[in-house]
Amino acid sequence: MGRSLPSWEVPFAAESLPKEHLPLLMAVGTGMTDRIRFLEYFEEHAADHHEGTYLLGLAHLQCDMPFGALLILSGLVEERPEHVPVRADLATALVHAGRFEAARGILEQATEILQGRGDTLSERWLREVGERVAWIDRAMELRALEREFLVLRAAAWAEIPAQGAPSESLLLQAQTLCALGELDEDPAPLWEAAGIVVKVLAAAPGRISVLELLVRIARSGLPMSAQRGALDSLRQLDPGSPALKAARASTLEERTLRRREGESEWYVIQGDIEHGDDETRQRAVERIQRRAMCGDYRSPFLAAWISFNAHADQADRTEVLRGLSEEVTQETDMAPADLLVIAESLARCGLRDEALDHARRCARQTDDPNAAARADTFMEDLDGTTR
Repeated sequence: MGRSLPSWEVPFAAESLPKEHLPLLMAVGTGMTDRIRFLEYFEEHAADHHEGTYLLGLAHLQCDMPFGALLILSGLVEERPEHVPVRADLATALVHAGRFEAARGILEQATEILQGRGDTLSERWLREVGERVAWIDRAMELRALEREFLVLRAAAWAEIPAQGAPSESLLLQAQTLCALGELDEDPAPLWEAAGIVVKVLAAAPGRISVLELLVRIARSGLPMSAQRGALDSLRQLDPGSPALKAARASTLEERTLRRREGESEWYVIQGDIEHGDDETRQRAVERIQRRAMCGDYRSPFLAAWISFNAHADQADRTEVLRGLSEEVTQETDMAPADLLVIAESLARCGLRDEALDHARRCARQTDDPNAAARADTFMEDLDGTTR
């Protein structure tokens, strides 16, 4: 249940928007190429008036880019705090971004605004907002119950003694741990599940269903290196597996949209770190780690996680950074600016060769003369060479 999303109408109140733009807004989700084209259209009109910016936020939401929508709509709420439809659509973006408590808070504020009005439209909106608050409450309750069930079920499977060859109970334990890791976006249960599946495969190699489970576990939150290993093993034994089709390479259009959404999520997480309380900041750091390992767009998160580890006082820091550096090397979609940040972090920790590799890559890839000059200066200072 933790992944389910509500079927709320977007926009919340179509009557509050210019009618000539609504058909275009509804057509945004017809295909990945159309999404890029329509987002560009709404970006051109966003500067014209408040409704144009509102439409751009809704377009991001329709394109399954909730963090992009969140950034735009939260700015509009600050400008027009009494605008209830914007608040309602911001709450939808927050729910789609997995931020249920924040969404509930936004809807509670909308409720307070509407209770101060007495017209028929406000009464209808008040009922609809109340239904959304109730959905969030129920979703949070069901998520807690599901988590409790999975924890108990995983413990129960773990208590069953293994006899002889790895039993089906081990696979059921792995499936349960995988579901728990997916629910919490927590890599710890996923690593435990992967260890169990590897043990089963060692005793019974070539089981397609077990390899497919390993692919699912890896894609749910393990590093890309682990994902590639699982996919390669399955590809050798069953090239037509549905798990391989689900893990197909992204199109250029998909990568473009994921990059934009990843950058928006990174911006939101930075805000959590700068303005949140201790618990919020801890969750933000954990999210950076998860996105660095297996996000759709890993570039800013890898840079941040490497920087974090470069400043950490831990015995195995060098080996951790070497492993993360290899993840960067294997990642094809890295922003040049992030590569330079990574190079600087690694150089501070004495990883000179790795730092030079990423700085050279930055210099080769960037279109920004200033960034290229910075990379050249960095390499000359570190090694006396340039690209």
